Amino acid sequence: MLPLGSLTAGYTRLSETSVTAFYGIYDPGKKQLVYACAGHNPPRLKRCQDGTLAVLDGARALPLGILDKQEYSECVQQLQTGDQIVFYTDGITEAHNPAGEMFGTARLDQVLELCTLEASALLDTVLQAVEQFTEGHPAEDDRTAIVRR
Repeated sequence: MLPLGSLTAGYTRLSETSVTAFYGIYDPGKKQLVYACAGHNPPRLKRCQDGTLAVLDGARALPLGILDKQEYSECVQQLQTGDQIVFYTDGITEAHNPAGEMFGTARLDQVLELCTLEASALLDTVLQAVEQFTEGHPAEDDRTAIVRR
């Protein structure tokens, strides 16, 4: 358990905000990712060997600073050769088109169906899909994505 809530409680109480975070440590020898999530968007895990898409939401908890004594559980995810993990901010899924619709996780998951792309190409594909969906309207929030292959 990670007792991180008290580290940010003072900041969030004074500013009346919250802080989300995703913490992960990858062990290449074991091909394992140990992670915890504090209210952040859960990353997507693409298993390119069988085409499945999973959500890394096994250790979800409140954002940092909401509770003074919040503890965060860790989860272990076994990875396979060829897996891709896509980390993203809510600026991706909450991007709006001119009609007011959000891009959402379902559209993100559709973009992530291609497993033959290299990490940089997959990242470009995600960002291009959001840009096309919003019809070029400026971002209202940061649009950040990272792909680990």
